Amino acid sequence: MAHVQRVMFLQHQLAGALRKNMNRLVTGMVLSAFGILLAFPHAAAFAQCNMRQDPDPVINPGMPGQRQCCSLGAQTGEDPANLTGHHYGNVVGQPAQTISNLPFGEHLGYIYTTHAGLVDLGHVRDNADMVFFVYIQLLDAQHRVYTSGGDVAGVPVIPKVKADMVGLAGAIVFVNSWAHELTTWGSDTNIFNGSKAEDFSAFSPEDMSSNIVGIYVATRAITNMSGGIGTPAPELVKQFNTEMDAILPMIIASLGPLSADETSKLLTEVVNFTPGSGSEDLTGKWWMADYNGREAVRNTAVRILRRNFDGTPWKITGTTQAPTPLETPAWLNTTRFSSYYPQFLYLVLDNPKKPMEKADVDATLVPATNAYALASGSTPLAWIPTPAQPRLIPDAVQREGSNDPLCIATPKGEPIPSGQFTAVKVNVNPPPPQDVLWSFTHATQFLQQAFTAVNPHMDGPYTYVAPDIPRPQK
Repeated sequence: MAHVQRVMFLQHQLAGALRKNMNRLVTGMVLSAFGILLAFPHAAAFAQCNMRQDPDPVINPGMPGQRQCCSLGAQTGEDPANLTGHHYGNVVGQPAQTISNLPFGEHLGYIYTTHAGLVDLGHVRDNADMVFFVYIQLLDAQHRVYTSGGDVAGVPVIPKVKADMVGLAGAIVFVNSWAHELTTWGSDTNIFNGSKAEDFSAFSPEDMSSNIVGIYVATRAITNMSGGIGTPAPELVKQFNTEMDAILPMIIASLGPLSADETSKLLTEVVNFTPGSGSEDLTGKWWMADYNGREAVRNTAVRILRRNFDGTPWKITGTTQAPTPLETPAWLNTTRFSSYYPQFLYLVLDNPKKPMEKADVDATLVPATNAYALASGSTPLAWIPTPAQPRLIPDAVQREGSNDPLCIATPKGEPIPSGQFTAVKVNVNPPPPQDVLWSFTHATQFLQQAFTAVNPHMDGPYTYVAPDIPRPQK
């Protein structure tokens, strides 16, 4: 949710820096060995350890930016008929910028849809731009693909067919957005210590599903573009903006959007929990105002009550119903990216040069959100330790003797050719917390189980009723 992205460098700058420090990069040897990779089952695993040097980029559209997003209770509904004016690379803080991004013609905010739940247009546009950015790198024959925060995906073999290249770009961007949710989870969240953790917003109900909408719109837009490797970057950006303006309104219309006023009413009256309102029932409540916790200051004093860990679109009960209100499009799911996972390796590590800018996952504590919501007065939010790990068993380890951060192996020393891995700071007994490499799935499941153990039933849209409050009869 609160999309305060980690530091991101221009592609050619990062590529240049990595080339100077990666002394295990092999040029001609691996270039001639790509044909062998298919013949030997484990050969591809070494592509990340000995990947050939990428050529200097030919196309550089500039890095994508960050839009206003992610403020349940602050941002309101947006008119689904007013979605044109997409501007690639839009960055918060540009001259003459306003909160709605109107200087660039972009309208941001929320649109509730009967088929896809709540859609955050900031997430949609940001992820669409990142798909375009990753696609351009693949088109430009870059095997080390950069995303937000300076994360790197190793792609040993770049697809030749455009449809496959676009699909791969979408999968990489989804993993990048998943990484954002993981790495913004942390027990040290506040605006005073310089941390990048944003636990108040990680895995918010609408985040991942909105990301998927943006990825899908971008894949449709890029598919319709006619430009190629010989087209100047400004022309490619122009084509992308034009296609986004044509496709985004069409996709939103197909999802059964509600009006701006209806969306705003749902956000402020239906899924907003108001302490002391006479009902202690948290069923279907997604957020509440938070004026006591420092952690929520950067999120307009909002506390997220529920967490969506799998990206399934959540529907709000009592909304205007479409003819098939529960039907969700086949493309709106996370499994559509799975077939591309064997084609790249994604790794998230701390930046040792900037220790205050946490890039890994802090799984040491979880917030007791339910107790906070039901407490009276100005009770501060409590943090509960996650289950202690008597033995930290990693899913992956850095390969000894390699300076390449993408060169990892299983604990038994078997090379890992693909997957998603992140450094995780996890509670141990005795302390202090220690770091270990886990897969994204492992880390996400651990956070989900720890969070729901403290906040029962809060990883779904409907089911929670406070203790001692009778459940409504169906």
